[in-house]
Amino acid sequence: MVELIGKQAGSEELSRFLGEFRRALMMHRKARLALMFRLHFPVSDAQPYVGYDTPESMDFRSWLSAPPPAAVRTDAMYQRLVAAQEQLIHAGAEALAAAHGERLQPATVADFLQAVHQFERVADRLASWVTASMTDVDELTGLLNRTAMERDLAREQAQLLRTGGKVTVAMVDADHFKQVNDDHGHAFGDHVLQTLAERFVESLRPRDQVYRYGGEEFLLLLPDTPLDKAAPVLERLRLRAAEDDISDGKTVVNLTVSVGATAVKPDENIHAAIDRADAALYRAKEAGRNRVELDAEAE
Repeated sequence: MVELIGKQAGSEELSRFLGEFRRALMMHRKARLALMFRLHFPVSDAQPYVGYDTPESMDFRSWLSAPPPAAVRTDAMYQRLVAAQEQLIHAGAEALAAAHGERLQPATVADFLQAVHQFERVADRLASWVTASMTDVDELTGLLNRTAMERDLAREQAQLLRTGGKVTVAMVDADHFKQVNDDHGHAFGDHVLQTLAERFVESLRPRDQVYRYGGEEFLLLLPDTPLDKAAPVLERLRLRAAEDDISDGKTVVNLTVSVGATAVKPDENIHAAIDRADAALYRAKEAGRNRVELDAEAE
């Protein structure tokens, strides 16, 4: 599946949310302890934490100063956490009502503790997801970065050794991008790269990946794809890149891309495959740009 982790939220925004989330979880746990105290002593005047002993106090969302970034809110893990939160509040309310009615049973407490465990498990996974996203995401484009690329390529090569399948890697470079920066400034150049990243993702298949390699260069990983089958995918990407003008409302450009691709060999250093794809990209540039060049000798 093409990952656009952080597409709607850069690393800085994710970092702010992670700090907020950790503080919210701290307050959530404080409220949970206060509720546990109230289950044991429902009519006591003593309060370990004033104002924290209602089930609703455990809602971590109430302790966030702002809503999570869209990239977090729309993620399935966050939605699971919200569902676990609702279940925990419900279980806490039932246990507290039973305690006040002097009919608290071990099964009711067990249900509450199970809801606590489920919430904690999902919260830990969400925090890990956000932390990984901050490490693996290119802040400008929202694409996975070279750290993620190295890991994924190593995984695919290990898969090749086990199964003998086919994997294609391709280097993509925006043509005449330096001229865009020189003529229109780096802010507009950043907008161009962001737009190209979106178009690359739109043109790829679900299992394909695209990474920000550096500057105006991108690397594509096409699993389970021999070089000849990769050609139409890469051609579709090339056409999509230049299909529409790129504009920020004031400046308009039409940009093409050049592509060089090769097949990964099971027993080679993965960087040798990247070098071959880069050499094919150079040939595409030399042949006039706006074209796909395949490293046929790799097959």
